[in-house]
Amino acid sequence: MIKFFRKIRQKLLSEGKTGKYLKYAIGEIFLVIIGILIALQINNWNSERIDKKTFNSNLQFAIEDLEQDKTDLIRLTSERKRILDKAGLILQAIKEQKQLSANVIFENSEIMIWKSFEMNSNGFERILSSNIYESIEFQSIREKIRKYQYSYQRINGLEKKLNESIEEMEIEMSKDGSILELYEYSDLAFSLSYKGKEIDADTDQKIVNYFIDFNKSYINNPPMISLFQRGKLITRAIIQQYNYHIDLGEDLKKGFDNYLNEQ
Repeated sequence: MIKFFRKIRQKLLSEGKTGKYLKYAIGEIFLVIIGILIALQINNWNSERIDKKTFNSNLQFAIEDLEQDKTDLIRLTSERKRILDKAGLILQAIKEQKQLSANVIFENSEIMIWKSFEMNSNGFERILSSNIYESIEFQSIREKIRKYQYSYQRINGLEKKLNESIEEMEIEMSKDGSILELYEYSDLAFSLSYKGKEIDADTDQKIVNYFIDFNKSYINNPPMISLFQRGKLITRAIIQQYNYHIDLGEDLKKGFDNYLNEQ
């Protein structure tokens, strides 16, 4: 093809047809430019097709993230509702000034254990790095993702608030020693769960006979009462946010499914 064009140019020059030669040369340059543009366009189409395929694949990972988030949140909601019931039992005993056994106190003080929700973000990180994420066609879903991320930040804030409150009260009680009996019993109780470790008769007897002064540790202990009351309030707010986050996740998953079905 190149030899063919060269022969035409040489013939025009040899015949002295300079004007036609210039027109031909310009036409040839134009054809080369058109060819380059077509090649670039084809390359762009291929790149866009590959990017689209990769993006859609990553959306599947994001859907899996949402499903795992829902599973984790349902489990945490159940745990926190159980903790609320246990905290209510302790507060009722404080109100009635009852004396509870060490084991009952220990098992119903679970509100003092830190818990947190960690969002699964592997799929989200993949789609956020794509140019398609910022496209107009993805705008409505992008807004749903931002709502979901903001909701997660809200959950983190509430959980952090609860955990910091627990830590603050524990430090306060550690200063006057009102929580030390619970710590000691916890250490004995947790020793039962150590795999491969046999509990000697002496330790077992200590666990059975251990006495926690409920009056000192709970009834007459304002920081402990505050921990349980404040803990219940924040825990209810956390559960409410969990449920809202699940709803947002379901709505976002529908958005992903609809987008994929339209491709």
